[in-house]
Amino acid sequence: MAYGIIFDLDGTLADTVDDLRTAVNSTLAILGYEPRSKFEIISYLNNGSRELVRRALPTAVQGEEFIIQSALNIYGQEYEKCFCNKTRAYTGIYEVLKDLKKSKFKLGVLSNKPHRFVAEIISKLFGDNTFDFVMGQSDLPRKPDPTAALLVAKEIGVKANKCIFVGDSDVDMKTAENADMRSIGVSWGYRKVNLLVSSGANYIAESPAQILEHANECVRIIKLERKQSRVKTPEPVAEKPHQLTLNDTRRKASR
Repeated sequence: MAYGIIFDLDGTLADTVDDLRTAVNSTLAILGYEPRSKFEIISYLNNGSRELVRRALPTAVQGEEFIIQSALNIYGQEYEKCFCNKTRAYTGIYEVLKDLKKSKFKLGVLSNKPHRFVAEIISKLFGDNTFDFVMGQSDLPRKPDPTAALLVAKEIGVKANKCIFVGDSDVDMKTAENADMRSIGVSWGYRKVNLLVSSGANYIAESPAQILEHANECVRIIKLERKQSRVKTPEPVAEKPHQLTLNDTRRKASR
């Protein structure tokens, strides 16, 4: 039986914010606007390039479609110049991807970033044989709509309920929920753990190595549910997927 893991890119597999900030601030400079801080850029992430650019513009023009589209066109040109200058995979990611492949997981990537950039970043950082399918923003609805996640699951040959979505944001956790997938939130990304927990994360990985640990636990539960679904009597009740609470994270932090 095949199992799959679908990864977000920015803040999950790779730290991309410095190159994003360079492109955004170059765009703003061309348009005659003030630059944005790294903290501001991070707060604008997770909803695609258009929303990143729109929110980076001065408040007074964030509703002006012509300005937004002009800025988005410039941003695409500016990001093309720098999208892999400072972008780096997080420490430990290479190793856990290798271990996941050894464990026979099918691997995919789904990002709200434009597809051409996603494909090139993944190829440069991880080669062309690490992931079974890579998908960026297209004409499909953006995460957290489940449509693209379900397509990735289909392309890697795994049923949605046997997939795990790994990401660093509330958008990723909601995507998993909407697609009937289990979720692992990562603590090293651009959003705080309490937001991931409140958004429905089944597990929190505090290091890349824990992705494998939690993935194996998900598989154990899936197998148990499948076995119990064959039992005609009401008992025993299938074990529910682990659901984190803020108290879980506090207890872990106090150890």
